[in-house]
Amino acid sequence: MRFLSIIICLFLFLAAVAPAIAAEQGGEPGQATVTRGPPVEPGNTSGGPPVTNPASPVMAGPPDESQGERVRETVREERINASVDPAGLRNLIRARQEMQEEEVKILPQQARARYIHENQVRNAVFCLLAAENMTGIGPHVAENAREYNASVNAQWSDEVAMERRSGIMRTLFGGDREAADRIRIHAEENERRIEEIRELIQNSSSTDPELSKILLEQLGPMEEEQRRLQERAMMEEQKKGFLSWIFG
Repeated sequence: MRFLSIIICLFLFLAAVAPAIAAEQGGEPGQATVTRGPPVEPGNTSGGPPVTNPASPVMAGPPDESQGERVRETVREERINASVDPAGLRNLIRARQEMQEEEVKILPQQARARYIHENQVRNAVFCLLAAENMTGIGPHVAENAREYNASVNAQWSDEVAMERRSGIMRTLFGGDREAADRIRIHAEENERRIEEIRELIQNSSSTDPELSKILLEQLGPMEEEQRRLQERAMMEEQKKGFLSWIFG
């Protein structure tokens, strides 16, 4: 009888809070939808070589902010038509960073740290893609960079989902364990990709030493982002709710 009473109480409790949960998930009527702004075409503003694939460049515009929540911009692929020497590649990266420093000035204060942090990852991916035609291993490096690019954007989307989880859902069921699990799985795959890129660069005898140095430098921000996301996923999984025991 005691067990039956507990079940009845839980049923009544869930029936009482269900409308509130549905309201939070559905949003307020008439609430504006946050949309992404038009992507910045860095090939037209960085002063670097011309962009030949405008449908898929690496860098996007600064994230929009609404009620303190960020909207992630998809990293768009940018390829370079002409071969660039290592010095030219460094200049291209520096020009992009200077452009981003100007962009960050117009963002709300709470958005700036995140924008700067994510651009470090975007610039690393950009550099690896830019070297595609600069060395024999370039196509293999670029392939892994593209896969990492798609994966980290999926992770960022799941991170947004965790941050947008309603207070009622957190109180009842804790953190978004499914999103956290997806982030962790992506992180394992991305660590493998980073290691494969590192081995390609270190084992290449035909790649310019200065170019190898530049490419290896890009792996640091990519690795750091995966560590951060794994820690974020772990924190999310540790958040428990009143009814977390139901799902183990």
